[in-house]
Amino acid sequence: MIAVRLLVDGAVVRETVFREASVVIGRGLESDFVIVDPSVSRQHARVRADPSGAVWIEDVGSRNGLRIGTERVERAALPAAGSLRCRLGATEVELVVPSTDATVEIMAPTPSAHGPLRALKALALWAAGITAWANLMLINPSFWSPWEQDRLTTLSWVALGVAVGLPVLAFVLIGLLRIVGRRARVSDALRALTLVSWGWVLLTLLVEAASYGLSVRAHGVLTALLGQGAVVVTVAYLASVARPGPRRRFFVTWVVAVAVLLAGFAGAGRLAARQAGTPRLDYDVRMPIAGVTGPASHFDRYLDALRADFNAAEGRAEDERRRSETTRE
Repeated sequence: MIAVRLLVDGAVVRETVFREASVVIGRGLESDFVIVDPSVSRQHARVRADPSGAVWIEDVGSRNGLRIGTERVERAALPAAGSLRCRLGATEVELVVPSTDATVEIMAPTPSAHGPLRALKALALWAAGITAWANLMLINPSFWSPWEQDRLTTLSWVALGVAVGLPVLAFVLIGLLRIVGRRARVSDALRALTLVSWGWVLLTLLVEAASYGLSVRAHGVLTALLGQGAVVVTVAYLASVARPGPRRRFFVTWVVAVAVLLAGFAGAGRLAARQAGTPRLDYDVRMPIAGVTGPASHFDRYLDALRADFNAAEGRAEDERRRSETTRE
């Protein structure tokens, strides 16, 4: 006798007990335990008992395979006592051999502490997210400019905006995940957004520190590469929240897709700037730290280079316009 359970987010949503120790699990109606999911093959796995009495589950040639944890296996044995959880495609099932032991007596139910703990966890993540954005303000050199007269008010407004916006973004993320069939808790969404926020804090610290040791052009290239890379990883990470099963291939697919999309936008932007005659501005302003500003050049030389760049860009734009008019004629 064997019990087969279908799990969603670790909770049992369906259970069937079979007296025969040979059960076929699959999407097809001819299967003994039917799972209506496109990732499950029509006949995906078979549960059977061998002559010694041991119970096994084995893959019967499915497309997405049988997984125990993150490892794909051909067959696996149920432990002598307990249960076995495995994945068939994107679904999770649990196999249990019903016990013949005496019924266990339980105490009267007590109020669960999970609700308050989850609320405290969500509150802590919310506060950590607000702190991350406050730190982004504090490490921004313009925040410490002499022209910034009311820093406390600016910081308070940023904190208030994040305090309201972070839960809203969390619910938006949960809604988008629901559209694709994934269930995420508020704490899951807040954790993802908070980790992303602190990732941007670390990235900003790295970029700001690098500006004191690199030339303006080298710092600009580094900023563009790190910024676009962070956008790619952020989108891929948020798209992977609450996804069951292996995430590596899914994450890499999103990374490649977003990177190609950003490269396309960047190429279109450069082409539009070239046709419009927009010069390339290469400058950086830093607050001195202990008298150190990093590699610098005279401002007059920078203006001369900017004028030359503008004239060259204007000439290229004029040539483009002439060629376009000639083509139309």
